[in-house]
Amino acid sequence: MVIISLLCLIVGVTSGWFFSEKYWEFMSVEKHEFDELFEKNPHPELFDNDGSLNRGEYMAINFDLGYDPEEFDPEDITGD
Repeated sequence: MVIISLLCLIVGVTSGWFFSEKYWEFMSVEKHEFDELFEKNPHPELFDNDGSLNRGEYMAINFDLGYDPEEFDPEDITGD
């Protein structure tokens, strides 16, 4: 009976430590603002030379429907 109790204690402590490490690793990962976009539509320019996803800083540019780049005026730029 003592051997079974010690064995259960060792297995419990070991598995508790293992899952605790995995939990803290999961909780410490910071989500990038564009993680959803990276997963749904990974453009080739997002990858570095090694093929790893570059999670640097990115800028999103949205154009209004009907925008004509030939009629560009620098004063149209806003900091939204």
